[in-house]
Amino acid sequence: MESAVNLLCGTGLFLCGIFLMGEHTQKAFGEKLSRTLGILTKNRFTGMLTGLAVTGIIQSSSATTVMTVSFVSSGIMTLSQAVGIVMGANIGTTVTSLLIAFNFSALAPLAVFIGVAIRLFAKKERTNHLSFLIIGFGLLFLGMNTMSLSFSHLKSSEAFLSLVSACRGKIACILTGIVMTAILQSSSATVGILQALALSGIVGTESAMYIIFGQNIGAVVPTILSSAGATRQAKQVGIIHLLFNLIGTVFFFLVFQILPFPDFIKQIGNGSQQVSFMHIAFNVLSTVLLMPFGDLLIKMSERLVNVKMIKKRLKKCAE
Repeated sequence: MESAVNLLCGTGLFLCGIFLMGEHTQKAFGEKLSRTLGILTKNRFTGMLTGLAVTGIIQSSSATTVMTVSFVSSGIMTLSQAVGIVMGANIGTTVTSLLIAFNFSALAPLAVFIGVAIRLFAKKERTNHLSFLIIGFGLLFLGMNTMSLSFSHLKSSEAFLSLVSACRGKIACILTGIVMTAILQSSSATVGILQALALSGIVGTESAMYIIFGQNIGAVVPTILSSAGATRQAKQVGIIHLLFNLIGTVFFFLVFQILPFPDFIKQIGNGSQQVSFMHIAFNVLSTVLLMPFGDLLIKMSERLVNVKMIKKRLKKCAE
């Protein structure tokens, strides 16, 4: 019972840290980030670098892609520019997992103290937001450490192990990743939880890899929702994001069936570092593979949007 309570507390601290970092970074630098997205996207490559940098700073690929949807919808940005940002955002979201893999938990209490001290004496609004960003950083690692300790105790719980074993199958693991990320609305958060599970040995390396596939698909949900009531081109941004992650998942799934890639991953560090490496490899390689096919993704999204429009019109006529 105590382990379960600690697990819930750790998860709460971790999620609170993630959301504080994202929210207050946007509030501190929001206007500059918006202008940066609009200016540094003259071609697809610079758009990708911009998406990577912005997402690495605000710790949320969802926020970056939702901003991109709004820019496309308002005509500030073209669909071609948006493709690069979406791809870069997928790489930028791996920053959190990389930080967790190197385990800064020893600095977490100090970060919370420094953040609170700055907040007490902050006079400027931006400094106030920066203090919450630092507090969020500390809470993220405090939560991560608490979760890891809780998972290590839960390893002896038959009920918990039987629950986790339900996602041993490849497809089941992918679906688990989709559901987790769709619920939490943050792939960074779900990858962090997965790292804690892998570090404790509760989830094996191969299962963790398939869960990552699902998490990348689940990360598309906020983009799709934000584009639902927007313009036709904004809807295409959501579809491009979905196609990008789906194609990447199918590619890696097939590679895993042919090459001993999981065996190679198992040679890298501990479970947390293995998850981080796989998360980075998936997003970087997917971007490298699909960057040359950006125009094709745009054409595919245009056709899918047209299909949706036709179905809606037919439904209205039938009514």
